[in-house]
Amino acid sequence: MKKLIFFITVLLSQISFSQEEEVKNYKWDESPKFKEIPAEFTSYPAVVLKDYRLYENKVGGYAYKAFIVKHQAIKILSETGINEYNKVSINNRYVRDYRDLKVRVIKPDGKIEELPKEKIIEKQGTNEKQFVFEGVEKGDIIEYYYVIKDFPEFSGADYFQRDIPVIDAKFQINKISQAQTYTAAYNGMKNESVGTITIYTASNLPAYKFEKNATNVANLAKVYYFLNTSKAYNYISYYNSLYNFADGVSAKSMIKDFVEDYKLNDPALTTDEKIKIMDIFLKENIELDKQYVYKKALETKKMSRNMVLYFYKDVLDFLKIKYQFTASTDKFDDKFDKENVVPDALSEILIYIPETKKYLSPFQFWMPYGQPNALSVNNDAVYFDQEPKQQVTYEFKKIENVLMNDNVVKATSDITIEDDMETVLVNKKSTYAGYLAAYFRYVVKYISPEKINDFVKNNTFSDVDVEVQKYTFENKEYKNNYDAEKPFTINSEIKVKESWIENAGKNNLITIGKVLGKQISLHQEINRTNPIVLSYPKKNVNYINLNIPAGYSIKNVENLAFNKEIKNNNNEVIGLFKSSAKIEGNIVKIAVEEFYNFTYLEKEKYSEYRDLVNALYDFNNASVLLTRIN
Repeated sequence: MKKLIFFITVLLSQISFSQEEEVKNYKWDESPKFKEIPAEFTSYPAVVLKDYRLYENKVGGYAYKAFIVKHQAIKILSETGINEYNKVSINNRYVRDYRDLKVRVIKPDGKIEELPKEKIIEKQGTNEKQFVFEGVEKGDIIEYYYVIKDFPEFSGADYFQRDIPVIDAKFQINKISQAQTYTAAYNGMKNESVGTITIYTASNLPAYKFEKNATNVANLAKVYYFLNTSKAYNYISYYNSLYNFADGVSAKSMIKDFVEDYKLNDPALTTDEKIKIMDIFLKENIELDKQYVYKKALETKKMSRNMVLYFYKDVLDFLKIKYQFTASTDKFDDKFDKENVVPDALSEILIYIPETKKYLSPFQFWMPYGQPNALSVNNDAVYFDQEPKQQVTYEFKKIENVLMNDNVVKATSDITIEDDMETVLVNKKSTYAGYLAAYFRYVVKYISPEKINDFVKNNTFSDVDVEVQKYTFENKEYKNNYDAEKPFTINSEIKVKESWIENAGKNNLITIGKVLGKQISLHQEINRTNPIVLSYPKKNVNYINLNIPAGYSIKNVENLAFNKEIKNNNNEVIGLFKSSAKIEGNIVKIAVEEFYNFTYLEKEKYSEYRDLVNALYDFNNASVLLTRIN
């Protein structure tokens, strides 16, 4: 039995050694054989026959280096695929040395044409090597690999899906004695690890298709990897790294002085009031900048992002306000994993205050105390708890949803048509509450003067060609995030540069709905792969007043009336686009309400969602008739 165990150990070590050497001295097959392409993939312009990514880290014993292999083979299946996939660029910004780089074309008859090294071009003024496969034809296989010597890859993420199918994918990384190599793979990646070599493979990955309002990136086949000295990295390990990170510098005297100066120890103040005072001070007086001495942060009025976390935690500790560190993912990029801890995926770090059921978002400096950050709303998260001198505990639960009526955009637009019946002027007042208000307040504080017109144009007339003639902001101070009666407001006077009016003989057609900005169409999108996911519930309300030009009357205002709903299983309306129009004197008055009171909608309800979105698009393009009065 002992001999058998010894034999297995030796065998595994030999396999591991051979696989590590495989990376450093990687070679392709002189007579390659690729997996068969499934019939359902043959309609694409090309397919990836092979996508291999191999990493070998060497750390210790005076070694600090890595060898990396990237090997791809793409088969061209149509004429359109030639120009799309016959160019390859390799970023070598951080590359220490190229050990090997080979490129070839394999013809359908098996003939192999290798690209000479002089055809591999170093692009001037960039950090890329580039090569173009000339004379490529339908049916050819474009193949290349390179082996580079670089610095060790201690953490990262490799994505394997792309806009064409991938037939054969492989990720490989070795373990080193100085640390544990932790990996987590998702969406079709299969674990085939051997000994000290971690291997994931995948076969026949479908092409990636972007869908609006979907967790596109979170659904991609990918592998996360990172190194850590912990022998059993888990959520407690993650908490300890986060807590130690936030507890990295002692600045008790600074915190004590701050609490006393702002009277935060006043027993008459509620927890809500104390945290608001702290948050408003921080956001109105401190700049995010390079700062190396935490104890001098209030003196210099500068903090790094890390120090914001220190500061919140230290003040809460001093005031003995109970809190929980909370970590979640950007739900559009990563699904929360309760089994595997992936630090890079846990990008949304919050501080939850159980007493008030509100959040602080330390790494989103624009976010006020209250709602969780938008990317983690209604998403799974881990909540850590540590009572003094007690063991750390944690639980998984969803971050609370937010209220639709806390995230409302309202706009009133007054439209005037000049006597030339071509020029359109718009006076527009747009008010924002919730996430957009907080973000805009942060942006206008730092945006450069030459960019401010673009900010106004892009956020009041999305993708519409207009000239900003005048603008003002109201309630732009950070403290107004805490006053619902003072929404962030943009007042703008706009001259429309594109044509909204079409001449029809003696009459004119005007598309009034363009005042809402460009809208998307889903008329051609019949099938849906993913559920509909929104950042947060929200509502848009628009009032549009069109001044009818002298000498004209208006017809067909019924073209501006739409009504589409989405209902949940309880027959409650959770999505709505509704518009109405009427004529009062010489003014056409239009009211538009649009809301999405959900963050997740199963794909079976896509047709309802599609109809609602298309109603907005159709309103945006609907015309009314201006008729000359004889």
